[in-house]
Amino acid sequence: MQKITASNRSSNVFTRGVPAVGYVLALVAALWIVAGRALFGAGGTLVPIFAVSFGPMLFIVMACAVWLMRKDAKMHGGATTPLIVLVYCGAFVLALIFGFLVPDRKDGQIVSAASRVFGDSFVGLSAGFGNTFGILTMCLAVASLILALIEKRKTERALAGVDEDAEEARARENYTYEFLE
Repeated sequence: MQKITASNRSSNVFTRGVPAVGYVLALVAALWIVAGRALFGAGGTLVPIFAVSFGPMLFIVMACAVWLMRKDAKMHGGATTPLIVLVYCGAFVLALIFGFLVPDRKDGQIVSAASRVFGDSFVGLSAGFGNTFGILTMCLAVASLILALIEKRKTERALAGVDEDAEEARARENYTYEFLE
């Protein structure tokens, strides 16, 4: 594909840097969730479970988002959109928080990296907020994948000479339902 020459996409260190280091961020996020709490002595029975479930799933979703982001960025001088960067980095930060909070069972007791750092009384908060951060992590990872796919398709359509306004007008003309008018 050819490079878009007149791109109105803002380019800064983040919009160029995240596509460049995105695979590393995806790997770090997945490994941190799988076994990061072991660095604090809180790795237990969830390590092998996360090693075959949440970790690989998160890595695949984030890596696919990076792959699409890089393909689109290549057509825009190496930059992706600020929104995709924000959502992708949000997923990464939430993954770090989730890995820190997720409770695990070790030697018959429930522990987390947070409870090892802040004391055993923090286990309840870890359990309460851990799952929420896990869900939000995956939601933002999937959102970054969807946004990257949409942006890549939009760029490809622009390169093919498709006028988005004309496409929308044509779709509205052929629309048969009246409740939107």
